[in-house]
Amino acid sequence: MDTSANQQDEFLSLRQEIRASRTRLFWILVIGLIGVPALTYLATLAEFYIWLLVPYSVLLLIVMFLSEQSSMMRAGRYIRERIETESGTGPQWEGWLESRPHFRTVDRHYVACFLIVFFLYYFMTVGVAINLILRKEATDMSGSSTYWYWFYGALVTYAIGAIWALATLVTHWRATVSTASNSNG
Repeated sequence: MDTSANQQDEFLSLRQEIRASRTRLFWILVIGLIGVPALTYLATLAEFYIWLLVPYSVLLLIVMFLSEQSSMMRAGRYIRERIETESGTGPQWEGWLESRPHFRTVDRHYVACFLIVFFLYYFMTVGVAINLILRKEATDMSGSSTYWYWFYGALVTYAIGAIWALATLVTHWRATVSTASNSNG
């Protein structure tokens, strides 16, 4: 197989991967925008402990979104750095996009909007979960401190989850909105 045919096959495979990532991003967005409110509603009908899992579901959506967005940009970076550079014809689509940062503005806004909405979902679901624990504790006539264990355990794990998600976001922000090389590889 000659180099040109191999590059063409690589390019087509990467474009298919980018399309697949866009599809997965769309479904993550739909699941988040429709699924999280539906899950919160269903959790109110379920046992108290189910509510404690809702914030973790939102965190998983955030991480899935960051992963897919980063994967898509990584494929674009490979196209720009390897396929377009090796073709020797100068900047092509990905190189052209990166040479004009204003064309990536909508990508940054899309990612930022998604993250703002889902971090709001996260903090709202954490607030509801903590509130439910405190209401359960206030109505607990047994005198045990079981709900306080749930309160502190949930508070610590929710805080760790938020810090971890924010650290992931800060570490990988550039990789999720640009195909330009960065220190994260």
